[in-house]
Amino acid sequence: MDRNSIQKKIESQKDILGSLISKAKSEGIDEVEIFSSYGYSEDVSLEKNDLNNCTATEENMFGIRVVTAGKQGFSVSNHLPSLYESIKEAYSLAKAQTTPDLDLVLPEPDPILKTFDSYDPTIDGLGMEDLVGFAKTTLGLRSEKFPKVNIDSGEFSISKGFKLIVSSKGISVGEIGAGISGSFMGMAVDGDLVGSFDYDSASGNHKSEFLPRFEKAFSTFGEKCMGALNARTYPSFKGKVLLPPDAVYSFFLGSFIGSLNGTSLRKGKSKMAGNLGKQVASSLLNIWDDPTIPGYAGTTSFDREGQATKKQPILTNGVLDTYFYNTFEAKKAGFKKSNGFATGGAQSLPSAGPRQLQIQPGQTPKDEFFNQTGKTLFVNRISGTSDGPSGDFSGVIKGGYVLEAGEKIPVKEVQVVGNVFQAMNQIEAISKEGELLGESYFVPYILLDGFSVTGVTG
Repeated sequence: MDRNSIQKKIESQKDILGSLISKAKSEGIDEVEIFSSYGYSEDVSLEKNDLNNCTATEENMFGIRVVTAGKQGFSVSNHLPSLYESIKEAYSLAKAQTTPDLDLVLPEPDPILKTFDSYDPTIDGLGMEDLVGFAKTTLGLRSEKFPKVNIDSGEFSISKGFKLIVSSKGISVGEIGAGISGSFMGMAVDGDLVGSFDYDSASGNHKSEFLPRFEKAFSTFGEKCMGALNARTYPSFKGKVLLPPDAVYSFFLGSFIGSLNGTSLRKGKSKMAGNLGKQVASSLLNIWDDPTIPGYAGTTSFDREGQATKKQPILTNGVLDTYFYNTFEAKKAGFKKSNGFATGGAQSLPSAGPRQLQIQPGQTPKDEFFNQTGKTLFVNRISGTSDGPSGDFSGVIKGGYVLEAGEKIPVKEVQVVGNVFQAMNQIEAISKEGELLGESYFVPYILLDGFSVTGVTG
């Protein structure tokens, strides 16, 4: 499968799906949307420090949404020849609904000024042999640099495909893409000493971009695993918490972003309701979503409903700028159209959220964070529970350490309890440096103050 065949496939499907929708309209099914997601991948997996399997897969999924008189039906198919039967099935499901809502409509076309093409043609020169080469390089790096790290599982993939939306409202837009990715999971083991599990990954749109990212990710993975090997218990203390980029999202950003979802707001499950234009976080925090940055993994010109995407502020100096709406939630909130935040794929109805979050860097060199006075807990991962509506969370820190007087002390059985929305107001500093997580989200280091860290005495 190469670029030309994928381009021909998407163009052919545009015509086929358009014809099916025209047929549906002629039979009285007026509002139909078809989301097509096509993917071809070649994969090589690792297991227990060795090559495991080589596979090639191809899949085309179709999500069919039919709306009639404020009622909605949805069906999923992977069989193009019988797709019209799936349209009729979705129509039957819609008619069977007993709670119509006139805000439930398909969106009107939104001008898409430019579509993005992330398919670098050089990727067609890569294949299974290259993936095996990446896997062998990984095993070599492990033996050379991190012999005590066990790779429990890993995978290298070359993926190619497209997404396409065609609707009876006149939407017909698609994008093709391709990429290389690698991931690894495991832990360090030294005799009776066993560290905690860790994970890392890298991706890119072509080989020259992927290789340095992959080698850096594996080194980071190995260092994190080894850092957790000699962890010890540590007494409780009050102090600061340092979040590296990986931990920023899992520690507080994910719950905050979830609270801006239109559905959560409408159902009264969000603490951010009624806070537009208000200070909800430290004035140091600036966040925006920009799915239009060229070359990033989440770059796209349109959302799950075919509406145009654009750069949009979320927090400006800690002040809340926007909520996330798909078409239905926007209508329920009193707007004429969505703001381009519909998310999801062929196997689900549209939800809402960001695609490519960017956090503005701060003024502090990250090295200063590692030389604080007092005690600072460095959070690698947090394993625990969180309550979305309230923002309360508690968890055990995995692979973390305490920074004290220039020393890094690996710790275990250390717990942190807090509240997401309070934590966003406990930001002391943000680093100048950051990382591009998943080649999509730019996140700096963030230092929080005023935390009670529960450890083990004795």
